[in-house]
Amino acid sequence: MEEANKLQVVFVSVDPKRDVGNLNAFVGRFNTGFIGLSAEEEVLAAMTKSLGVYHEVEKTKQRALTENHSQHKSMKMTMKKNVNYLINHTASYLLLNPNLELIGLLTNPHRAPKMAKALDLIIETLD
Repeated sequence: MEEANKLQVVFVSVDPKRDVGNLNAFVGRFNTGFIGLSAEEEVLAAMTKSLGVYHEVEKTKQRALTENHSQHKSMKMTMKKNVNYLINHTASYLLLNPNLELIGLLTNPHRAPKMAKALDLIIETLD
């Protein structure tokens, strides 16, 4: 990606209970320049609503097999004690300009070469 130096990637966790203390390590496995962010549920609810992002807690009757985003090669699946919920959420990448206005959305399937090309084109139009 030619314009990578013009991006700031922010990963927003919608599961602060589970991600406390793990978020920076998780995000850093992708790129040490990425920022991990989370907030209390009330703040997350307001932010996700304003961006049109879906997330909800789904209660389970038994311990949940938690992915910790294990689809990524750097993470492993674990069984967590007292984790009796799953998080359902939007799996898109939201693109915001420097004024924090939503300017684009990268949806599934996430294919790195196509995403990089799309991001380069978007950044060119913003310059």
